[in-house]
Amino acid sequence: MIETFKTLDPMLQGYWILAAISSVIFIIQAIATFVGFDSDVDADFSGGDADFDSDGFHIISVKTIVCFILGFGWTGVLFWNTIESKIFLAILAFIIGLAFMLIIALLLKWVMKLDKDNTFRTENTVGLVAEVYLRIPAERKETGKIIVSLNGSIHELEALTDETETIPTGGKVEIVSVVKNSVVLVKKI
Repeated sequence: MIETFKTLDPMLQGYWILAAISSVIFIIQAIATFVGFDSDVDADFSGGDADFDSDGFHIISVKTIVCFILGFGWTGVLFWNTIESKIFLAILAFIIGLAFMLIIALLLKWVMKLDKDNTFRTENTVGLVAEVYLRIPAERKETGKIIVSLNGSIHELEALTDETETIPTGGKVEIVSVVKNSVVLVKKI
């Protein structure tokens, strides 16, 4: 098998080496991710810090570079006998490698969004505009209800007002503060 490898064109050998090594690293990364052993890698370049795979969105990270090499190497191997122009093959491999890199970066961004804490907290609604769902009696006599949108979801909250007139259903209000739990104080807009 090694003798056969030695008889291959040096460029094809390079594609095979890149494809094999990146495939092994990709498999190790995938297993580490699934068993929860995925970690961040920090690197120091010329006195400055570069953070790979941190909590932010990075197109260039260890994972995306491995995916670039994976796409580049396997494209070269798979299309070696199909595409006669080796320069065109290298360009195609580069483009496919970039596509792999961008797809993985976007997938990582999407997965990181799943990790965010989107727990609804009433205090996060302060300052938002809401619509009155059930009229809100004046001077905190009784609670009414409002509908407010936060982080793409709609929430119904009990509301009080210090206004001297009742705020009718369909009116627009601004949430001023949280009175208790899920009861908010609002003012008419």
